[in-house]
Amino acid sequence: MSTTRTRRHWRRERLLPYLLLAPALVLLAGMVYPFLLGLYYSFTSYWLQYPNRFRFVWLDNYISLIEEPLFARALEFTLGFTLAAVVIQVGLGLAVALFLHARIPGRAAIRALMLLPLMIPPVITALMWKIMMGSTNAGILNYLLSFVGVDPVNWFGSTQGAIVSVLIIDTWGNLPFVSLILLGGLQALPTEPYEAARVDGAGPIDILRYVTLPLLSPFIVLVVLFRTMDSLRIFDVIYATTLGGPNDATTNLHIMAYQYSFQWYQMGKGMAQAIVLLLLVVIISYLLMRLWNRASESTA
Repeated sequence: MSTTRTRRHWRRERLLPYLLLAPALVLLAGMVYPFLLGLYYSFTSYWLQYPNRFRFVWLDNYISLIEEPLFARALEFTLGFTLAAVVIQVGLGLAVALFLHARIPGRAAIRALMLLPLMIPPVITALMWKIMMGSTNAGILNYLLSFVGVDPVNWFGSTQGAIVSVLIIDTWGNLPFVSLILLGGLQALPTEPYEAARVDGAGPIDILRYVTLPLLSPFIVLVVLFRTMDSLRIFDVIYATTLGGPNDATTNLHIMAYQYSFQWYQMGKGMAQAIVLLLLVVIISYLLMRLWNRASESTA
């Protein structure tokens, strides 16, 4: 009898990990199928309007994309926007985290208010900012800028204005996430290095440079990883505000893949564009993951 119970217990322990992994495996299978289907279409000449013209073209879609002038501009904007967004958001997020980490009155209420942008869907955030920015002759932001003597800004009508507008909207929506992650990292840092630095006579700037930033580096790299992945494939904010304009100034690889697939109905080229974007995200994320591992090992 005991032997039978032992076998049942052993079987339960052996099957339990697979049962716990089952929901994740089902979800993963549901994600793999669209990827494989998109990869399959990227090697074809599939048009949504003309399904009868379906045939294999192998690497022709990828070659034509590389030769497309719009691809070079979209890639340049994607990388440039990602670099600017990550630098600005991580820099501001670190400043906000240091401010909230200090013993200031009302910091609990400030932390609660910082969660508000995270509760609003990105599309709603983009539309809200689009209304506030308005045009050159309208919009509450231009009205407020007039009080300090700043001329009205053509937020979405000019190339530079559109890029700055998208960057502002994306920063407002994601700055709380960066700040809260870095704030959690600051609160998890050990106190002994700070006490030793103060005993040695180090000032606030020296403590920040030689103690806080090195100890906080794993959290900084982690935030950079998250924001890089999101910024490379940003779509909703651009789609809801500029649609990639004006003159393709805010067209990134994601918007370009959408245009090929659902505006120009060239599903094969659109899927090839999406695969290129996926490879770019994977490569950059892999490099940042290696950097995060090194930062974690150096502070362990």
